[in-house]
Amino acid sequence: MKRSLQEVVELVVFGLIALLLGTGLLWLVGAVFGLVGTVLGWLAGLLWALLRFVVPVALIAGAVVLLVRAARGRSDASTATTDTRVATPTDAPTVDAAPPVPAASEEANAPAPTEEPTEDDAPAQGYPDDRGEANAGDADPDRRQD
Repeated sequence: MKRSLQEVVELVVFGLIALLLGTGLLWLVGAVFGLVGTVLGWLAGLLWALLRFVVPVALIAGAVVLLVRAARGRSDASTATTDTRVATPTDAPTVDAAPPVPAASEEANAPAPTEEPTEDDAPAQGYPDDRGEANAGDADPDRRQD
């Protein structure tokens, strides 16, 4: 297949453009990796500085805890009595969940008196009454809708 001079030039130009784009893409990826490497190096330095401080402090604190436990164990052993009884749940004090209920009187068990509601028992204007309806201040406050 014979190609014309124009087709050959177009292929060469397109190839050069592809190489240019590939080179630019590789440069961009390298720049991104360089920034990521810088950030990771900074984090590694921070972690190293932190560990250089934390590890000795943790070792000293652990040694102090072990010394305190050893000293406490020796003092407990020297002052221990011969009573080796193990505490059981029955030895623990009991706590009632609720206070005792006082004895009910006859008045408390008596049925509530049935009275007709008075004006003082009526709900205030603008507040819901016992049926859940609003009392908006009727013209006749003695009239009730049932």
